[in-house]
Amino acid sequence: MARARTVKLYDNLYLIRVEDDETGFFEALWEIPEGVTYNSYLILGQKRTVLLDTVKKPFTLDYLEALSSITELRDIDVIVVHHSEPDHSGALPELLKRVGNVEVYGHPMAKTIIESHYGVKLNSFKPVREGARLDLGGDEYLVFYQTPWVHWPDTVMSFYEARGVLFSGDVFGSYSIPSSVTDEHVEDFTTYIRFMRKYLATVAGRYRSWILKTLDKLENAGVKPKTIAPLHGLVLRRYIGDFLRLYRSWVSGDLDKSRAVVIYGSMYGAVEYAAHIVADMLREKGLHVAIYGFNDKSRALIADAIGDAFDAGYIVLGVPTYEAEAFPLMTYVAEQLCAKAAAGQRVMLLSSYGWGPAAIKKLEPLLTNCGFKIAARVEVRGVEYGDKLREAVEKLLAG
Repeated sequence: MARARTVKLYDNLYLIRVEDDETGFFEALWEIPEGVTYNSYLILGQKRTVLLDTVKKPFTLDYLEALSSITELRDIDVIVVHHSEPDHSGALPELLKRVGNVEVYGHPMAKTIIESHYGVKLNSFKPVREGARLDLGGDEYLVFYQTPWVHWPDTVMSFYEARGVLFSGDVFGSYSIPSSVTDEHVEDFTTYIRFMRKYLATVAGRYRSWILKTLDKLENAGVKPKTIAPLHGLVLRRYIGDFLRLYRSWVSGDLDKSRAVVIYGSMYGAVEYAAHIVADMLREKGLHVAIYGFNDKSRALIADAIGDAFDAGYIVLGVPTYEAEAFPLMTYVAEQLCAKAAAGQRVMLLSSYGWGPAAIKKLEPLLTNCGFKIAARVEVRGVEYGDKLREAVEKLLAG
C-alpha cells in the first residue's frame, strides 16, 4: 500500500514523498519489486510559496492530504513542472482545481504536453528560459537551466541558490523505497547503488550523452550543489561528491572490467548448462559475475539484467536457435541492451541448435551496429561444447 510522508529538509523546504509498492512494472516495462518513490518539494519563500512537481495520478489524494499538512493549498503561488511525465504531473489536474489561480512554470514545450495529457488549460503558464530566476523573496532565487532529453524533451532543472539545492528531476533518481529520506543515515550503499544504476539504465540509458552534457553545463555554470533533490529515491547530502563522480562515470560509458554479466535463454537446458560453466570460469578468473536466466520454470528480471550490464566490462549472451531465428526473448533482451546499455562492452555469444545454426548470425549485426564488441562466439549442436567454452572465455577477456 502506498503512503505519503512529509519531511522538513530545511526550515523552509519540505519533501513530500509518496512510496509506491503497488507498481510492479515501471513504465509498464521494467520489473521493480523493490518499489519506487515519487518526490515532490515545497519551498515556503518570503514572497512566494513554490511547489516543485507532483506525483503519479493514483496517489493524488494521499499526496494532497500530505501537502495540506504543510500549507493551505490555496497559499501555493507557483507550481514548477521540471518535466511533464505523468509520474510527476499526474496529481496536477486535481491540484489546479483546489489551488485556483496559480502560475505554472516549465519548459516552453511543457504547456502543450500537459494540456493534451490532462485536458486542462494552463492560463497562467510561464515558459522557463535558460537562466531565468524566480524570486522567492528575501533575496533568494530559484534559477532554471534547460536540460532537454534527460530523459524527456521538456526537462528543466532548477537550483535554489541560497540553500545550494539542485532539483535534478529524474537525474540521480533511483528505484526502491529507502527507510531513510536522505543519504545521511544509510550505512550500506551497495544495494541502493544497484537500484540507482538500474533506474538510470532502464529509464534514461538511451540519453546518457544528454545527461553528460547536462552535468557539464551545470559545472560550467558554477552550480555546486550541497544537496541534490531528485524526483525518485534518496535526497543526496552527505556523500554528494561520491554520487556526482559515480554518475559521471556511468553516463561517460566507463566500464568495470572486474564485472561480467551472463544472460541466457534456454528451452531444454543446453544453453543453460553452458552459461553456468562460463560463469564459473569467469569467477575463476577473479571476476564478479551476475547471471540471469530464462527457462521453462523461471524468468529473471530483465530490468535487473540491463542495470547490471550498463557498466559491466563483459557480457555473455546465451541464445538458442528457435525456428531458424534467435530465441525471441533473448532478441528482445539484446534490443534493450542496445537501446539502454551499449558502451563498447566485450561480448561473448553462446548458442546451441538442433538441426541448423541461426541465432548468432541473426543477433551479431544488431549488437555490433549498436556498439558492442563481439569478442567470442560459441555455436554448437546440442551440448558438444568441448574446449570451446574455455577458449571463448580467454578471447572474451583478452581485450
